[in-house]
Amino acid sequence: MWRYFLKRILLILPTLFGISIITFIIIKLAPGDPTAFKMGNQQTGMSSDQNLAKQVIEQTREIYGLDKPLMLNFTIYNYEDNWEKITKYLEAGNPLSGRQYDDVTEPIKQADEVAVSFLVGLLEQNMLSEPEIRVALEILTVKQKLSISAEMKLDKQLEYVQNWWYGGIDSTDVERNAAKDSYQFSSLQKMKMVFTEAQYPRWLFRMLFLDFGNSIKDNRPVWDHIKESVPVSLIFTFTSFILAYLIAIPLGIYSATHQYTVGDKITTVILFILYSLPNFWVATMAIVFFGGGDFWDVFPVTGLHSLGAEELSNWAYLKDLAHHVALPLIIWTYGSFSALSRYMRGSMLEVIRQDYIRTARAKGLSERVVTYKHALRNSLIPIITMLANLLPLAISGSIIIESIFSIPGMGQLSFNAVLFRDYPIIMAVTTISAMLTLFGILFSDLLYAIVDPRISFEGKK
Repeated sequence: MWRYFLKRILLILPTLFGISIITFIIIKLAPGDPTAFKMGNQQTGMSSDQNLAKQVIEQTREIYGLDKPLMLNFTIYNYEDNWEKITKYLEAGNPLSGRQYDDVTEPIKQADEVAVSFLVGLLEQNMLSEPEIRVALEILTVKQKLSISAEMKLDKQLEYVQNWWYGGIDSTDVERNAAKDSYQFSSLQKMKMVFTEAQYPRWLFRMLFLDFGNSIKDNRPVWDHIKESVPVSLIFTFTSFILAYLIAIPLGIYSATHQYTVGDKITTVILFILYSLPNFWVATMAIVFFGGGDFWDVFPVTGLHSLGAEELSNWAYLKDLAHHVALPLIIWTYGSFSALSRYMRGSMLEVIRQDYIRTARAKGLSERVVTYKHALRNSLIPIITMLANLLPLAISGSIIIESIFSIPGMGQLSFNAVLFRDYPIIMAVTTISAMLTLFGILFSDLLYAIVDPRISFEGKK
């Protein structure tokens, strides 16, 4: 068995790698730019200086690595071809702004420092048209953070670049060569930059050390958001699963051992109705009927605590927490135990019809012993399979329930991250959920062998 588990653990790594690639691509294919959300208000205030606003947005993208290619950075080899595309774009009389302009200039910007020497050389040749000079200056200004403003005349901007490149008019030849050499890259350095100057490889390298970076929305570390939200989701997830299993297993056993009785038929109808009701509708109706909507004001419907709860005693604090948690926990749980009880009933019905159960009854064992000692363990295998979802649900939470009841858990965190295109948080939640899913499946396999000793993961010898 241990060889099997070792193989499964080793298989987790390539599986997680594949999941991360697919997740990363899907997130990047989604429309919207996170810097547009983050810089929207600032950009409005900078409408009088569009050049400054553009620099701020570009620098914001650079801070979060959004200015790099997605998977691999081959633009460091193609900057000359990309400049030719810019030249053709300008020769066609196109403007120096707009979406098309950004698309045509983005590739050479992604070459970053590798293209600096090339662009400075073009400016020194004095063979560029004015639009081409402005494009080259804009790229150098944005990527090298030069102090060039739109108010500066063109000759002053060129003079600034000369002084920046050579370290001043009075610089020596040694200083000039040193400045040029700092922007020269060997083939080995360029090959390394193919991987290190791209979004996914940089994120993957940090992920190996569980460093998910900072949130784009508020620039706080992603781990701080997760540490604040996970305990809230754990309260609901584990409590819900405990309640669901405590209700579902006895109910499934009763329905299986009393098949087609009035009690079985009534529970079947009720459970199917509960399972078919969408939780967002049930949550809304619960608020209307029990949350002070149009009928009774029994439960609070927002947050986890009342105002000033931190001043209560420990016992009063727990009672206040339970009062706030009760209604969303019921909504969180009813669908789970409805499905689990049906699985338990079906599994138990299949097991009690096996030959060894008939043999146990023929030996004169009581029905209670037959059911709970011989049939129950084998009936738990499908339930154990569903138990594998416990770990990832503890992280992902329930987006709908947490949003409706304003619960600051992982579900609401994930939902807000999607709205604001907060890529670091989305990738962190997805990656951790994928890891826990894989370990949950592995944990289920281990429980299979414990519940049923006949199950062996050893191959034929």
